[in-house]
Amino acid sequence: MKRAYIAAFLLIACAVAMAGCASQAEYLKNATLGGNFYNYNNVHYWKDSITMNASGVSSRWNMTVYVKNDTLNGAPVRYMQIVTEGNGMNITYDVWSDPKNYSVVKMHGKGTIGDYYQDKDTSTLQIGTLPDVGLSYYFVPFWPVKNITARTPDGNTIPITVYSASDNKGLTVAYWMCPYVPVPMKVEVSDQNVWLTETLVGYG
Repeated sequence: MKRAYIAAFLLIACAVAMAGCASQAEYLKNATLGGNFYNYNNVHYWKDSITMNASGVSSRWNMTVYVKNDTLNGAPVRYMQIVTEGNGMNITYDVWSDPKNYSVVKMHGKGTIGDYYQDKDTSTLQIGTLPDVGLSYYFVPFWPVKNITARTPDGNTIPITVYSASDNKGLTVAYWMCPYVPVPMKVEVSDQNVWLTETLVGYG
């Protein structure tokens, strides 16, 4: 599943829905853009447990993301180091993106996927092959679909709002957000053949 195409499909679906509304302002009244689900200024790192089921085959791995403001060739950028471990992967991606428009300007991969080893700059489009880190659906409007209360391991309860967007053809992306946490508690991406879940393990 390519993230760039998924995001484009979602945006097209949203645009079609918008055509039946009185105005864009009315359409977006209760929507939240995907870019708002990651408060990069209030987090230094987060770790997700990833579960994917593709055509009946399940796999699991861990992803840790380190983020900070940086510069590249004299221009301000947001730098992320994305470390993936498990399921035959041990690879680190360095990602530099424009903090204003979220576009990836440079990407480097180092490590192994199965028996394949790489240490090189990669296409910036490869960000679309990774679980979401806030760079895939930043321009897509999401709507709140339910409010729930979750219990933490220490016994406390926290409020969570689930936001969702769909292309009405089977593709759905959902963010589980807690107002106290700077990154999603959970991200779910699904279509007819693939279900991917990112569950927050920790952050700081």
